[in-house]
Amino acid sequence: MFVKPFRYERAEDLAHACEILRSHGDGAKAIAGGQSLMPMLNTGLLDCEVLVDISHIDLEDVGVRDGYLELGGLVRHARLASDSRVANSQPLIATAARHVGNARVRNRGTLGGSLAHADPSAELPLVMTAIGAKVLASNGSEVREIAAEELATSFLSTQLAEDELVVAVRVPVLGEGWGWSFNEITRRLGDFAVAAVAVLLRTAEGKVLEARVAAGAVGKTPIRLGGVEAALSGASRDELAERAQRLDEVDPPSDSNASAAYRKKVLGVLVRRSLLEAFDRAGVGESGAGGADAAESGAGESGSGESTDGSGRGEGQ
Repeated sequence: MFVKPFRYERAEDLAHACEILRSHGDGAKAIAGGQSLMPMLNTGLLDCEVLVDISHIDLEDVGVRDGYLELGGLVRHARLASDSRVANSQPLIATAARHVGNARVRNRGTLGGSLAHADPSAELPLVMTAIGAKVLASNGSEVREIAAEELATSFLSTQLAEDELVVAVRVPVLGEGWGWSFNEITRRLGDFAVAAVAVLLRTAEGKVLEARVAAGAVGKTPIRLGGVEAALSGASRDELAERAQRLDEVDPPSDSNASAAYRKKVLGVLVRRSLLEAFDRAGVGESGAGGADAAESGAGESGSGESTDGSGRGEGQ
């Protein structure tokens, strides 16, 4: 299929980009890496009158300030996967970033693009939901903060206004006593996830004090598994599998990749596996300052060989 003609505009700065988006409304699309936007244009799934190139705007900072990891909206997936500050501060992000697509996608795709694209099978929206990250969106003159789990409203839809861009993400640094895990299942290397799970557990004296469990590719947006989280309070390691049976809030879709019944079944497997991994990491202190080594070892970690690298191609910015 031939791409319909469109005009190319290179934004000089954030205010200029938002001004172009505002003046053209729904007919304008922002592009940085274009790893999902361009395929959608090429296949006719998306029309665009004006393509706004924001790749030269200075939004690539990575830093740790006042207990938070701060990530610019145009930080590439490859940098999330390799930067020691990310791995040390929140190893869940570093590991999930290594599962994004393939090397080409990771080198081009951006954090803000993945969040704005809002693919429910993408890794980064899932882990940001689990972590409780804050997304900073700007229209060029004002900045507002959005909870990551509230950013996506439906499949490929967010609450971002037409003239807003994701400029940064603030993530709490993983503290002492926390463990983490990320697992997903795909049909082939680089495919979209059939199901994915991100877990954070805080433990003390062999018991779960706090749990954050999120699932991807099983709904229109990433989902916090509140029933599982509540059931885990006070659980020992041996009780995790039994208490993680409640998946009532999950109503997965059927599609060409998997049936709803299969998705729900493998989701249960991933939840239990991820809880055990997170519990063990919390117990041996593989969080906080030790997260870098844990994240490095998780680069090829796929959970007993059932998960494979790649699912979220997300790049809408």
